[in-house]
Amino acid sequence: MNARRTGIAFALLSATFFMLLVDFSIVTIALPSMESSLHMSAAQGQWIISTYAIFLAGFLMLTGRCADIYGRFRFFVIGLVLFTAASLAGGLAQNGTMLIVMRAIQGLGAALVNPAALAIVLAMFPSGAARARAIALWGTIGSAGVAAGMLFGGVLVQYLGWRSVLFVNVPVAIAILALCAAFVPRDRPAEARMRLDVLGAVLLTAALVMLVYTIELIPSDGFASPGIGVRLLATLLLFVAFLIVERRAPSPILPAKLLRYPDLVSGALVVMLQPMSYGIILVFGSIYLQRVAGYAPLAAGLAFIPSSVITSFVASPCTTPIARAVGVRAMGLIMSAVMIVGEIVMLAITPHGSFWTVFLPATCIGAFGGMLAYQSGMIAGLGHVDDCDDGSASAVMSFALQLGIGFGVAIGAAVQELWVRALLGRGVVAATALADGLHATFVVAVVLGVATFAAVALGVRHAAAAELPIRAHVPFGKLFHRAAAHPEPG
Repeated sequence: MNARRTGIAFALLSATFFMLLVDFSIVTIALPSMESSLHMSAAQGQWIISTYAIFLAGFLMLTGRCADIYGRFRFFVIGLVLFTAASLAGGLAQNGTMLIVMRAIQGLGAALVNPAALAIVLAMFPSGAARARAIALWGTIGSAGVAAGMLFGGVLVQYLGWRSVLFVNVPVAIAILALCAAFVPRDRPAEARMRLDVLGAVLLTAALVMLVYTIELIPSDGFASPGIGVRLLATLLLFVAFLIVERRAPSPILPAKLLRYPDLVSGALVVMLQPMSYGIILVFGSIYLQRVAGYAPLAAGLAFIPSSVITSFVASPCTTPIARAVGVRAMGLIMSAVMIVGEIVMLAITPHGSFWTVFLPATCIGAFGGMLAYQSGMIAGLGHVDDCDDGSASAVMSFALQLGIGFGVAIGAAVQELWVRALLGRGVVAATALADGLHATFVVAVVLGVATFAAVALGVRHAAAAELPIRAHVPFGKLFHRAAAHPEPG
């Protein structure tokens, strides 16, 4: 490929990546409007975020391997078509069920697109300075997408309605699909075919969906309900079936040898718990601003811009210097504590309180500490993995992240609804009950923040040395994929 075609191809792939990242965060601002328009409770509305995260997580470990075997360009196109069709249908949804189903298909499409797009980018640039620059720019584009989603979400929801946050993907994706045929390089499928663990991915996703469904029903059915017990049993059986399939699969999505690497499991636990904790602040903080404090969607989106900028452009670049200065484990402990401080400040929020004295410092402090706590888990988990297993280990960490997002939102929604139902039953007015219910979710965030701190303190044992090699991984929001075994300085 000549330089011009390479540049256009990179721009198209980057635009796809940017679109996925915008969609990843834009729904946070649109969620209150979606719930109100489609008459969904908090427990039902959490599926709009959780389903996307679970399907993205459940299939990510499989789809990257599929792209390598059957063709990256082919899977990029298939995934983008799925994502686009689901965005259009989701924007047309007339009820919550249809929207949730389309969000699941969006998650599957994103799981197909992102590993394929990143693999194409890496194949276009030779190892060395050119690839290092491309990786750096790719990461910057991802960071900008996360921040832009908050702003775009506010503008679109306020002036065009919540459906526009899904419709906006359609013309962008169609333009990319029209141009990629001429500019994005094709690749040949691998000659050697291997059996893929499709059944394992399906069983894992089904088990996770069943568990979230069980959590959703707790507020209405009660903890002691026979239905809850039946669904927990079904979840357990699905997980057992998954483990049996994994033991027998010739190429399992979760190779057993991964569990023998030092700190991989404990690092993944940190990577799961941190977004479980701070994700509650993001999602339910947006709901609090719009439904309790009376912010317009645009104002709510703008309220998160400072913390988004800190996450992407301050905390992330600080990872390597801080880790090398104090050590990875110490960074995880300190920054988990910083995140908890921010979340505790959030507990002081009131319906008519000052944005400048509570919400702004809470989110900025929490975002800075949370990002670096998350990074400590990533570095600890991947620091001792051999190059031959790095792709699979990265997928495990990405899976842990999405699991944390999905279950954090599900737990937060269940707590909110339980609290609101209890207060309404005691005669508390609806507005006060909603404010108190959302406040209860922030308490859950603090508890999960403490669990993140404990996971670092008790689990991370082999990443204390400051000289631990910090490998180059490329972010998809906060999902990481292996970029190169030995990246050269550029």
